[in-house]
Amino acid sequence: MKKLLFGFMMLSLSILYVQQAVAQKEPHKEYASMKISDCNSCHKAEGIALNHDADWVRGHRSLASKANAKCAECHEQSWCLDCHQGGGIDVKLSTQNYKRDYIPKSHRSDWLEIHPIKALDNPQSCVRCHTEQKFCTQCHSRFRPTDLQFLSHRRQFRDIRLGSVGPQHAIFEQNGVINPTVCQTCHPGGIVPSHTWSGDHAREARRNLQSCQTCHSDGDVCLTCHSARTGLKVNPHPRNWNAVKGNFKDKSNGRSCIKCHDTF
Repeated sequence: MKKLLFGFMMLSLSILYVQQAVAQKEPHKEYASMKISDCNSCHKAEGIALNHDADWVRGHRSLASKANAKCAECHEQSWCLDCHQGGGIDVKLSTQNYKRDYIPKSHRSDWLEIHPIKALDNPQSCVRCHTEQKFCTQCHSRFRPTDLQFLSHRRQFRDIRLGSVGPQHAIFEQNGVINPTVCQTCHPGGIVPSHTWSGDHAREARRNLQSCQTCHSDGDVCLTCHSARTGLKVNPHPRNWNAVKGNFKDKSNGRSCIKCHDTF
């Protein structure tokens, strides 16, 4: 009797493992239209990878980003894009708690303007979803390179003319760098006339100082003009500085501050 029982147990285990092996190799796309409750008839069994549980909508982002994710065994890319491009949000998906997660947090608000900064800072965060370069070139190929630059970078300080018909400031460059000591000749006391470039780059820095420091990590480019000690000596502190200085210090981690201040 014991031998019979033992043999039955071994047979059952063999069948179970055979089912698992077949399930792992078997294409799952033919089951894509099945209800989750039907999938769970297999996927709730011991030893089988768990299927989409109640918290899947909130947690699938981290699961899908893993290298061994098998989402594509059942889902085409279009299935993801139904939600992540704003469509396909029907009654089955539109629970109040999860609406925030349909679009990745990084892709909201002014994403079109700031995504170059994010891509430069951490390109790996982009390729988790956008694995092919052509995803970028589909948009970028429609524009001239200068059209894709930040506003403050489209017309740089070196391009500004000395007067209405005079030469550009590039004549003061030495090896690609403008020597700030010569600025005092025309701009005593750090007085600089207002123009589009000065307004645009200041606006962008106030809006998101971290974006500037993606490329200018130590603020050296800024301090060419905005230093209380050298160069043009343009005041680096905007109006109402005492009210906002804590916010600026936090955004820059104090890296720019220590260029002039021993303590801050």
